[in-house]
Amino acid sequence: MKDLVTFLLLILTFAFGCFLIGCSDDPVSPVNNFTNPSPQASTHNADIATQWMDLACQIVALQKINPPKASRLYCYASVSMYESVRFGIPGSFSLSGQLNSMSSVPPVSQSEIYDWPSVIIGSAPYVMESVLDTIFPTSQIMINNLKSAQEQLRRNEVSGNIVDRSLAYGEMVGARIVEWSQTDNFIETRTMIYNVPPRTINPAYWEPTDSVNLNPLEPYWGTLRCFALPHQRYCDVELNITFSTSLSSQFYNEALEVKTVKENLTQQQKDIALFWADGGGTPTPSGHWLSVISQIISQNSLKLDRAAEAYVLCSIAMADAFISCWESKYRYNLLRPKTYIREYINPPDWMPFITTPPFPEYTSGHSVQSAAVSEVLTNLFGSSYSFTDTTHSFRGYSPRSFTSFYQARDEAAISRLYGGIHFRQGIENGKQQGRLVGQTVLSRVRLR
Repeated sequence: MKDLVTFLLLILTFAFGCFLIGCSDDPVSPVNNFTNPSPQASTHNADIATQWMDLACQIVALQKINPPKASRLYCYASVSMYESVRFGIPGSFSLSGQLNSMSSVPPVSQSEIYDWPSVIIGSAPYVMESVLDTIFPTSQIMINNLKSAQEQLRRNEVSGNIVDRSLAYGEMVGARIVEWSQTDNFIETRTMIYNVPPRTINPAYWEPTDSVNLNPLEPYWGTLRCFALPHQRYCDVELNITFSTSLSSQFYNEALEVKTVKENLTQQQKDIALFWADGGGTPTPSGHWLSVISQIISQNSLKLDRAAEAYVLCSIAMADAFISCWESKYRYNLLRPKTYIREYINPPDWMPFITTPPFPEYTSGHSVQSAAVSEVLTNLFGSSYSFTDTTHSFRGYSPRSFTSFYQARDEAAISRLYGGIHFRQGIENGKQQGRLVGQTVLSRVRLR
């Protein structure tokens, strides 16, 4: 009888262990353990990768692509880049089985030699051309020129048959990523109609603040499929300030703070507001952070494997940050400081330092995505990583130096108060939301 009890306990223990394994968040995709004769991705410099990400930023600026759409482009491009070189990174995991609804990417042949930079050359233009819902002729020329120049360089370094094989494989990877991108609900939102709820229903509701920019920006972005988050509200931070026009209320005082700060801006605060504005005609906020990553890759001479990993983890965090933030924006639907200050504090011609964008206030998009990407960058490079950001030097803005990614996050976030377009709670809660996004991505996405 005692032996039977012991046997049953062993069976139960085994079954419980299997249950725990089945319920874990570990990647379901197999680790890259097979041997391939190709030189590893770590033997290549990162130039091919940084040139494609830099070109994506240039196209976003040229076509004035809005911030949510830009984050989506950057993310699919970086996923394609990582999957293009993954088989050249021993011990790596595919993102298939980790990112929502992403199917597996075709494997490389275990006996053939591949040139991993050439695989990116095959996949990157395919993805960029397909994920962009509109592509300018100039953008197409830029893509074609970069592809041709890079391909010629690789043919000078590697035999033609290896380059051809690698380009063909890259196109297969790109096609699989594009197929996946077409199921994220983006296409459906292009024809969805949004009617702005009138403030006669609720005076706390958002309304457009500029007569030349009345169309709400991406009102259904919060319905897009997330990349790594389980669902769009997973990292929601509740709006915990009650709308009020009472002079003694927290809401009134937060609006008064925006007005007071704007009227007493120092030159440094103006510089910060402009440096992080990243409006139309720029690579957008997520492109700004990608520029920082490219600078870090160059300054540290990171190899192709680490560059691909940095781009993809950060891009996933920023793309999910925009989905999470936009879901909050249009659900809470909170008015902007400009509306409140003009109506209830009553300087009827009050203007913020920078233009108020055409979407609701809560939460601050800059705060959410900056906090999300700073979590990832801190995980990758450490909590005391010092760097100088030269992203906008060509626009005449002086570089800004930071002693950590968190310091840069905080400056990007507070820049929206200096700009006069966010209440403090939208900024602080936005940072909390972004931290949750970044931490969730790090806990759910494993590369090695």
